[in-house]
Formats: sequence, C-alpha cells, structure tokens
Amino acid sequence: MKLTTKIAISCLLSITAPMAFACDYPERPSIPDGNTASKDELLAAKEAVNAYLAGVDVYLTCIEKAAVAELDSPTPDDLQRRDEMLTKKFDAANDAKEMVGEEFNQQVRAYNAARQPAN
Repeated sequence: MKLTTKIAISCLLSITAPMAFACDYPERPSIPDGNTASKDELLAAKEAVNAYLAGVDVYLTCIEKAAVAELDSPTPDDLQRRDEMLTKKFDAANDAKEMVGEEFNQQVRAYNAARQPAN
C-alpha cells in the first residue's frame, strides 16, 4: 500500500470511529403485512415509523456535530474527506427513510384494498 493511501485510511478511521460509537442509528421498525394486520397494528407501526424517521434525523445531526468537533485544525483535504463521508452517510440514511416510508405506505394501501367491498 502506498504511504498516502495508508495515511488517508488512517485519517478516515480516526474521523469515523468516534462518530460510530457516539451516535446511535435507530433500529428499523417492523411493519406488519397490510393484508392481515389489524388497524391497531398499523397505527402502532405508524408510530414506530415516525419514531424511526425522527431518530434518523437525530442520528444525522449527531454525526454532523461529531464530525465538526473531531477536527481541531483541519486541512482542506480533511474537510473534503469529512464532507464526502457525511454526504454518503446522509444519502444512505435518507434513502433508508424513504424506503421505510414507502414500505409502510404499501402496507397501508394493502390494508385498505383488503377491506374494500368486492364488486
């Protein structure tokens, strides 16, 4: 491995390791099958999904604050690596939020369709 690669990896690990321990990513909620779930189960899932979405936002705020606090005298390269890492984490977390929201919405649609009177 080249020396610059080793240094870059070491810097990245020193930045991300403390953040991984300081900020907890919320657990993905369980979403019941809309075809068989009761209304109460879906309402409970809605609360769990909303808590998850809020928890992801808290996580993102936490890692952003931790990333800013970690660097005492950052070089432009340090700032660029930090920004790239944060962008990847933000994108992944927002994608996960979107997927959970869409999964919940699909199950609500299935719940509603299962309770429609047959024509």
